[in-house]
Amino acid sequence: MRVLLTNDDGGPNDVASPYVKFLVEAIEKHTDWALTICVPSCQKSWIGKAHFAGKDVTVKYIYSTIERPEDNSFHGPFGYPQERLRSDPKLKEWCLVDDGTPATCADIGINHVCNNNVDLVLSGPNVGRNSTALYALSSGTIGGAMEGCSHGQKAIAISYAYENRFDTDPRILREASLIAVKVVQNLYDNWREDIDLYSINIPLVSGLKFGKTKIYKVPMLQNKWRKSLFQESKNNAPNAESMESDIIDQSVSAGQLFKWSPDFALVHKDVASSPQWSDGKAIAQGSISVTAIKAVFEQVDSFNEGELILE
Repeated sequence: MRVLLTNDDGGPNDVASPYVKFLVEAIEKHTDWALTICVPSCQKSWIGKAHFAGKDVTVKYIYSTIERPEDNSFHGPFGYPQERLRSDPKLKEWCLVDDGTPATCADIGINHVCNNNVDLVLSGPNVGRNSTALYALSSGTIGGAMEGCSHGQKAIAISYAYENRFDTDPRILREASLIAVKVVQNLYDNWREDIDLYSINIPLVSGLKFGKTKIYKVPMLQNKWRKSLFQESKNNAPNAESMESDIIDQSVSAGQLFKWSPDFALVHKDVASSPQWSDGKAIAQGSISVTAIKAVFEQVDSFNEGELILE
């Protein structure tokens, strides 16, 4: 199977992207997949399926060891593939797209790096869960998978739901990655034609174990924020001097500041209060969730026929 791996957290990095090398190790160790990696040069979380319209991108190459996934060092970056490093069986080549979004990386990977020789687009593993509609709609990880679908590819998004900030226990990450490749292989081997992509959420809990941790096929909880993701800064009061200069030269010396401040606890409350069995509840009890998704906006068929008459 020819697999293109992308993500929204970027290449190997102790802080922004500490999980991805564990998945690469599991793929190399437990499968016969032909793996190509094309990821953003830096973290691009919460960006969905966006491209930066009108912006050209460049691709650079790094090479990192396969056998030590906790070691996020690498050779490079280089402007072009390095045959000497590429031929080293202990190293894996990574294509880094400068300022590329996950969707851009999927496009570049499918059409240029792999020359359309792709059987599956794999996006992740995300640092954090992508359960419930709120996270899924914003997710760059799911966005990368959806871009694969828009190019006619099968796609799967993988997310690791941590309990403690950026859990990096090698044993748990190896177990999560082993389970991930087993689930991916099963879904690919039994792919249904009415499904565009799957979203997998794996909880990084101490009891996680292949063959023991339950895996549930579940719907995605439909929830809403109900409040702003931003808080206005208390330091927004204008002063007379800045207001005067703004009026004179029609420039803006200082604007109102709104700080990024999502209330993530709301999502957990939605999961806990909902009577519906969902992806969020499966993860909350330490199980793995798998959700099948169509890569389209859902239509309201009862409205979409006939002429709209204005009176």
